[in-house]
Amino acid sequence: MMLSAHFTRVLYFLALMAPFSAGALTLAQGWFMALDNDPHYRAAVKDQLAGEEYIPIGRAGLLPKVSVSYQRAPRNWQRQQYQQSNVLGERSEVVQHQQYDSHSGSLTVVQPLFDYDAYAGYRIGIIKKLQSDERYRSSLIDLQNRFITAWLDVAEAHQRLQLAALHRQGLEEQKKQTQRQFESGEGSITDVTETASALSLAVADEVEARDTLDTANVALSAIVGMVLSDTSALPMLGEKPLKLPLASRDYQYWERKASSHNPDILSAGHSVEEKRYEIERSRAGALPRIQLYAMHSENDSSNDNTINQKYRTDSIGMRVSMDLFSGGGVSASVRQAAARYEQAKYLHDAQRLVTYSEIKKSLNKCLHAPERIAAYASAVEAARRQVEATQKSIQAGQRMNIDLLNAEQSFYKTKVELTAEKHAVIKAWVSLLAQTGEINNDNVMLLNSYFAH
Repeated sequence: MMLSAHFTRVLYFLALMAPFSAGALTLAQGWFMALDNDPHYRAAVKDQLAGEEYIPIGRAGLLPKVSVSYQRAPRNWQRQQYQQSNVLGERSEVVQHQQYDSHSGSLTVVQPLFDYDAYAGYRIGIIKKLQSDERYRSSLIDLQNRFITAWLDVAEAHQRLQLAALHRQGLEEQKKQTQRQFESGEGSITDVTETASALSLAVADEVEARDTLDTANVALSAIVGMVLSDTSALPMLGEKPLKLPLASRDYQYWERKASSHNPDILSAGHSVEEKRYEIERSRAGALPRIQLYAMHSENDSSNDNTINQKYRTDSIGMRVSMDLFSGGGVSASVRQAAARYEQAKYLHDAQRLVTYSEIKKSLNKCLHAPERIAAYASAVEAARRQVEATQKSIQAGQRMNIDLLNAEQSFYKTKVELTAEKHAVIKAWVSLLAQTGEINNDNVMLLNSYFAH
């Protein structure tokens, strides 16, 4: 939906009043920066402004046209040669030279009375304006979707990097411990090599996490229009339970919502209507064009036969024109437009099916989110207890070092999966709202409350 200009300016001003650094950037601030800097969205704004002109352009074909023309030639030279007979019947050749001033001017008003091509063009202009509005809405929805996704990608990559670093640090300490135990005769070389191998994998995982963070950082920076050199202080998803509101748990509700609010579906529907009027526009080639016209003209020596003569002419009447034969071009254009009309209907159906499929996928993700998050949280807690139990078992001589390494790896993996699942739920919720055209500032403000420094 169209953002309130005053509301946007106030919130953007408040965002700028905050400390302007990557570390101080909040989700809400980043959103309003994206509105001001994302090139794809800014292009859509200009596209909508251009689309506003479709209606005036189309309406112009139905309104009167006034034209004026004027010509002035202060210097005209004429040489006239002709035969002349005297009273005796003798013929002689006469040559005359003269110089004269000439001018002519006219004012013409033409009002279409029947022009089916102009009428169809006007209707197409209205539809194109509606399409530009839907393209703008689609771009706004896409921007919010891309921004939140990019933010979550940065947050997820950063948290994964943090976990990878902690995992690596823990293995470094464990390696030192197993080395000391081996040197004192309390451990084996197997424990040392197993820990070293696990540490190498942890280092590789940390490098990969850092690369992923860099890539996500570049994507987010491009959207907000500011280089985020330090994302370590960006607000991350806290431990607050996710409670993302759903207007309904019924799939049919969201399907109906998408049918009436999804900009891509609406735009495809407008395209069908546009192609229908393109058929009418093609048919206009076989119909007459009727115009009412009025003209006033003044001429002084305007041609060779009216030298030194002045004329003032006023006329009003009707003009009818019609193509009787165009080589079959009109019929071919009608058939072509009809085929494109059928194509547009199929594309409209395809867009609806794709949208409904995405809605089903996102809705299921949102509906099952509490159970999945709870399951991952339980897995994290179980993995943590497993690490503690394994440590005690090793001290009691019941477990080996490899068991601890496996438990720690499982603990690290489940924490990464829990974070990824929370982010996936947020993405699904945003996608669900996007597919039904429900994107607005309130969504950003709600998500902003879940991210804290």
